Amino acid sequence: MIKISKTDVLWNYIAQFFSLVSGLITLPLILKMLTVEEIALNYIFLTVSSLTILFDFGFSPQFSRNVSYVYGGAQTLKKEGIEDDSSEDVGINYRLIATLVKVGQFVYLRLALLVLLVMLTIGSLYIYKVTDGFDSVAHSLPIWILFSVSTAFTVYYEYYNFLLTGKGAIKETKIALLVSRVVYIALTFLFLYLGWGLLGVVLANFIAPFVNRFISYKFLFTREFKAQIEIFQISKEEIHQTFRIIWHNAQKLGLVFVGGFIITKVSMFLAGLYLSNVEIASYGLMMQLVNIVSAVASTFFVTFQPKFATLRVEGDQQGFVRLFSFSMTVFYILFAVGGCGLLFFANTVLGYIQSNALLPNNSILCLYIMIMFLENNHSHFATAIVSKNSIPFVKPALISGISIAVGSFIVLKYTSWGILGLVLVQGFCQVAYNNWKWPLVILKEFKLTIFQFVYIGIQETYYKLKTIF
Repeated sequence: MIKISKTDVLWNYIAQFFSLVSGLITLPLILKMLTVEEIALNYIFLTVSSLTILFDFGFSPQFSRNVSYVYGGAQTLKKEGIEDDSSEDVGINYRLIATLVKVGQFVYLRLALLVLLVMLTIGSLYIYKVTDGFDSVAHSLPIWILFSVSTAFTVYYEYYNFLLTGKGAIKETKIALLVSRVVYIALTFLFLYLGWGLLGVVLANFIAPFVNRFISYKFLFTREFKAQIEIFQISKEEIHQTFRIIWHNAQKLGLVFVGGFIITKVSMFLAGLYLSNVEIASYGLMMQLVNIVSAVASTFFVTFQPKFATLRVEGDQQGFVRLFSFSMTVFYILFAVGGCGLLFFANTVLGYIQSNALLPNNSILCLYIMIMFLENNHSHFATAIVSKNSIPFVKPALISGISIAVGSFIVLKYTSWGILGLVLVQGFCQVAYNNWKWPLVILKEFKLTIFQFVYIGIQETYYKLKTIF
């Protein structure tokens, strides 16, 4: 059985804090020491790196979730639903764990090579276009090649994280993340002060993840774990059969990720073609800071995702509702606080540090914060649906994504709305269906109204605080 302790939660917050602080610590230096062109290109790089989720095509979360099912007592994996004959005294099927390790290595090597190929071909053509033939930013071609290789390595070693997370080793995962972010901060400061510009930022981002992978490997492949899995000779047929089981829902989730990527990221690609570098930098900065707020607010929820899967295996509906509503209440509180902080103080701080990029005006920023709140809210409810190995939202995600892509192109090509147009298109397309549909599905499953759900969350929050203090 997977148990998420207070120590796991604490380490998750510490690691998340340092992960975000690493961005906030280095951000003033980046905004001050890079040119507007380099800042804009850096945000385009960050958007391109998020493309890797499309090549993953839903395998990673499905892989991690199945690891959680096995550690939760499941003796077999199913294409749909969860094995319902497990009990607390059933041991962990280490042959199945060994098979999942082999599947992870098999898949992620091929994904990494595919990512590298696409980035060096199609990606290079796009960067050539947005940098006016690699001229607007010095050394942009070698910087892009280094960034592409870095992204490919990150993809290949990703299965370490999902194996650790799937077994509930939250503390170990976050320690590795924490150390790598400290290394990233130190290297970024060093390289920027040496005057290496965007090349220094990309080089730091290339080196630091190897620290993460080394520590993750040490935590994952312990002597005990090796002894438990190395006794099994896993055949190619077992690997392929297990892959087919995971792939059944992974391909559906992958289509959802395609829609999700279009919803949240395609606007930056289009902005790179139609907006000025000043507008691209402003829009990218807004996306980055609001994403930081989202990540902080979602940390508690993300920590308990393996536990959600375990509770589904155990059939503990009451425990699932309590934990889910509690984690969502924490999300609501933290997002509200963070959003208000951005709205009232962010541009003042940016002006104080003499940033070369500023946020859009408060009207656009406020609208974007509300849209991303609704986006994260329905995404968390969708995760609750996925925890029972069911994915009913493929078509809506794709339709929303395509609608946003088309709408974003139209407003950029044929209007002068700029950043406001991109924000309005995303908000309108999501509120039309996804924002309300998936919360409603969970509420109906557990026969709750939204007021009852929030009340349970408040009760749980009060109880936890009372227990602590």
